[in-house]
Amino acid sequence: MPDARLLRDRQEAALAATSRLASAAEEGSAAILVQTKAETSYPTTPSAFYACSPVSIDGPETEGAAVSFRTDSSRSLFVYNLGTAIPPVGSKLIAHSCGGRWVVRFDD
Repeated sequence: MPDARLLRDRQEAALAATSRLASAAEEGSAAILVQTKAETSYPTTPSAFYACSPVSIDGPETEGAAVSFRTDSSRSLFVYNLGTAIPPVGSKLIAHSCGGRWVVRFDD
């Protein structure tokens, strides 16, 4: 069994390594643009998981330029709505990563 001094040294080394990592608050949360879709039956309550497809944004990055959206309908991810309203099918929403899940907030 390792002695207490060895265990303390190991714990200090582990703490030093993790303290060098950037916190999530500095980087912000991961976010993606999604579009809601009816994969089987569309939810009838706001507080539910919604099937969504990821959306890419394209176009020249200049002020006032037109934007085009490309929806990858071959992929599905499920996004939880924290809001108080049901997003219409086809709504484009910004989903944030939170605790291993994607969440949005859609309100009236």
